[in-house]
Amino acid sequence: MLPSRPVTYYIDESGNTGDLITARVETYGKEQRMFTLAAVGCDLDQPFKDRFDALKAAHRIQSAEVKSRQAYDRPHFVSGLLDLLEERGCPIFIEAVDKHYFVIANIMDRIVVPYVGACDVQPRTLWMKGVMADHMAIYGPPELAQAFIACCQSRDYVEVRDFYKQVIRWAQSCRLPTEGVADAFVRFTRDSLKDFRKLPKARAVERALPIPDTSQKGKLLWVLPNLTSFTHIYARINRFLEKQVSDVTLFHDEQLQFGDILLHNKMVMEAFNDKDVIPPLKTADFQFSASAKLEFLRSHDSIGIQIADVLAGFVARYIQDAVWGGMAMDAGRMSIFSRLVTAGVREQGTGVNIVAPKSLVRLLGIAPRANYS
Repeated sequence: MLPSRPVTYYIDESGNTGDLITARVETYGKEQRMFTLAAVGCDLDQPFKDRFDALKAAHRIQSAEVKSRQAYDRPHFVSGLLDLLEERGCPIFIEAVDKHYFVIANIMDRIVVPYVGACDVQPRTLWMKGVMADHMAIYGPPELAQAFIACCQSRDYVEVRDFYKQVIRWAQSCRLPTEGVADAFVRFTRDSLKDFRKLPKARAVERALPIPDTSQKGKLLWVLPNLTSFTHIYARINRFLEKQVSDVTLFHDEQLQFGDILLHNKMVMEAFNDKDVIPPLKTADFQFSASAKLEFLRSHDSIGIQIADVLAGFVARYIQDAVWGGMAMDAGRMSIFSRLVTAGVREQGTGVNIVAPKSLVRLLGIAPRANYS
């Protein structure tokens, strides 16, 4: 069945540990490695609710709220839920982010190849940065990411300057499998370090670190995968609906800590119209001609939020188990993951987008494809 074009989208996440620069060295990259955000477009009429309740009863889920952990342990329930969503033509949008890779991407964008102009969002540049990020994520020691996190925490000029040098030393001493990549790290990072030294110290540190957001309590938050994933899903919905989002409402699971940040960044991206900075992506449209509403709901008050939670939690747990858990995945869960991946239509923005090294994507049985035009 062809996807419908609902005006309500329900959004929930899994694996959110907040600002990644708060990670401790002893647990970095080991706990909840994947973050996922799922959005489901669905008009929750009474027949849909009746079918959902019948599905719960058939799989002996007696609690009023369906939790993703419950659903993951009942793959037949998740399969039945996908049947229901497919029958109703409900579009699904999922972002799955390897948190370590997300930190590496910030190193690439702020330290190694910082933005200088329109050339930075051209396909060739995006391809090059993707190759370099993959190599640092796979072959770089965890100490690189940990040192960058320490720079964000200290905001110390000398520590940030020394991090540039640390990246250069790593690239000079490592043996990367692709010819020219190590030299590119050295060349680009040296050029960035020269620019860093030319600036006043406070401005240099500000330029080298991610742009922070401010929590309700005035705390600076630096590296939030949930924020980036939300803006990307919103841009994917914008692509799916061909910019016609004025009558759309996005219902996000209640966000006591990040709600204001999501609202603020939504308004910023809607107002942003500098085409020289907007990457030409195949799956998302960051040029908005209208604005959707964003509201927050508690999960136990909305089966739409619960459905998004089930899908986000399933993908996060599946990738965690398949890649880092050393577990042989059962046929039922493999079938569900495959359905989620193959059901999406890239040009419409639907399906699963995995933000991770290409080798990890291949390990999941998916052929990586460039997302830029």
